[in-house]
Amino acid sequence: MAKTSTRLAAMGLALGAALTLLGTTGSAHAAAQASGTTLQPNSNVRAEPNTSSRVLGTTTSQALMYIVCFKHAQYVKVGNYGTDVWYYGDVDDRGTNPMTWYHNPWVWGGNVNVGADPAPGIRECS
Repeated sequence: MAKTSTRLAAMGLALGAALTLLGTTGSAHAAAQASGTTLQPNSNVRAEPNTSSRVLGTTTSQALMYIVCFKHAQYVKVGNYGTDVWYYGDVDDRGTNPMTWYHNPWVWGGNVNVGADPAPGIRECS
């Protein structure tokens, strides 16, 4: 009986440690996601910063965008908002099944939820 209790206690400690590590990993992943900004649903993800470039895909839901830099390029106006700012980075479209990642695309600034174009703290692409 003592051996069984000791084994169960050891298994409990191991399980607790594993759950703690999973919780830490999940928190780190959530923190990394929080550093991304959101991209509106139905946004075209493009090969170059203009509307005549190839569309790599269109977001199906509110996606995450991890912005590397921005560029002043083609001016686009939709409704009452217009800007010549385009953002470059990675897009994580979780609305697709399986999830779709776009690496190094361009997205028009009017579709990126940053508050101002260009967003403060984001460097200009060289």
